[in-house]
Amino acid sequence: MRTLYQVVLGLGLALGAAGCSNYLSAPDVTRDPTKPSVLTKSGPLYIGVQEAGPPQREGQLARWATEYTQQISGFSRQQIGFDLYQAKPSDTDTYFAAFYGSSNVLTGGGGLLDLHKIQNVARVNGDSLYLGIAKVYEAMYMGLAADMFGDVPYREAADSTNLTPHFDPQLQVYSDLQAQLDSAVSIYIPAAGPTNIGPTTDGAELIYGGRSRAGLRAVYTKVAYSLKARLFMHVAEASAAGRPGAPPAAYDSAFKYVPLGIASPDDDFLWFHDGTPNGQNIWTQWELARADVAPGAALIEVMKRLVAASVDDNQRLNFYFTSTSTGAFAGYRPTGSTGMTTALGVYNGDGIPAAEYSDFNVFINPFLGSAGDFRQPEITYAETQLIGAEAALMKTTPDLGSAQTYLDNARKNRHYGTATFGDAPGPLPATLQNIIEEKYVALFLNPEVWNDYKRTCFPSLAPSPATAGGAAPRTTPIAGRLPYGQTELNANPNAPQVDSNGQNANDPNACPVLNYVSSVPLAN
Repeated sequence: MRTLYQVVLGLGLALGAAGCSNYLSAPDVTRDPTKPSVLTKSGPLYIGVQEAGPPQREGQLARWATEYTQQISGFSRQQIGFDLYQAKPSDTDTYFAAFYGSSNVLTGGGGLLDLHKIQNVARVNGDSLYLGIAKVYEAMYMGLAADMFGDVPYREAADSTNLTPHFDPQLQVYSDLQAQLDSAVSIYIPAAGPTNIGPTTDGAELIYGGRSRAGLRAVYTKVAYSLKARLFMHVAEASAAGRPGAPPAAYDSAFKYVPLGIASPDDDFLWFHDGTPNGQNIWTQWELARADVAPGAALIEVMKRLVAASVDDNQRLNFYFTSTSTGAFAGYRPTGSTGMTTALGVYNGDGIPAAEYSDFNVFINPFLGSAGDFRQPEITYAETQLIGAEAALMKTTPDLGSAQTYLDNARKNRHYGTATFGDAPGPLPATLQNIIEEKYVALFLNPEVWNDYKRTCFPSLAPSPATAGGAAPRTTPIAGRLPYGQTELNANPNAPQVDSNGQNANDPNACPVLNYVSSVPLAN
């Protein structure tokens, strides 16, 4: 399976996109430090692992997830086809391979092979802190692979001599990752000893740079528990349906780990970016170079409705998006379509008669981050609290009091990256819809919103129209997975042949197919 080991990440470049080059450069990253015969320290590989996160989680994988959930709209060029769920194996090829690849010339490495090299070197050096942190990243990265593609190579995939590893069932992969996190927090991260120093003296820690050994132990333990809660939510629908391979009472397990997770926005996991040309936020690079995605109507309409109900203010609206000349906010339906309403009148978002629409603000406003140094949130206090709220509501014995407390917590001291918005105004009852819609707003541009939608069917979304720019109804649900990369399909006979727009094992129940109905098109 050479796609896993002999490819470059490619990112948007392989898709004809600009602004997705190697986003960091650092000493020792480009020296091919991956050969065990010459590598004696984990630091160079660890820098590559941290480099690999943003191109995956802020790149096209994130664009697919947020297009499908209508936080953004595929506005022109190839993004229009993606907004119609037309992603092909050739489109996903480099992204699928990047979960595994080592020593990519564009990213310096960072896939599963490098994560296992870090762990092997750490074992030789007796550095359990490095080993435990690498396991946290392994769960984060391979969890995203399972989220996006379903069954993926995992148990055999770290053996570079095995070119055709088997695809492990998605639910098994989640279970294996839970075990990795368990060993990280119970054995490796807390281990004492003079050699257990981790990335505290080699300058390799980018996410929580400057923290002491004790500080890194504490924060990565919290990140690991938040990840455990997140991964249990990913199997909660299958668990509730009693699907084979799903753990029992997944909501209960998620609820158990929330108090151990990230307990303050000060410990939010934010991807590292700086103002250098190679260090920019990937969303910023994309917006400045391409501008072929636009704000989604669904997200803007949810936010406007919360403001109108006096349970939110305009701070996040103004931070995420620009307003029109009249001070209004308006987003696009999928493929930039206008003149579209749903049969139930849900989140129409057709813009305004003057055909003015909002633009992105956070990545292009000079004051907020045009330098590209905005640190994109990955897993946060807000997400952890909102996992707690949903899990409390849905666990075996529902706990409405805890659900309300966790929702209230998430709405206090609101953050997005390093931006702060204070407390939300007004009370918001802890219903499933309110919890998920608050999370939909708080996790702007985070691939996690796709998992939330598939599990809960909130917010209420109609699939994209059947054709670009139209209002003809679609008879199939919003896509639930991505197709495997073309190289993988060609090279590995174990690759499953699946419906690229179908559902994964953790999503047994498709969301209802709401449909658009024709309306008078607005002026363009």
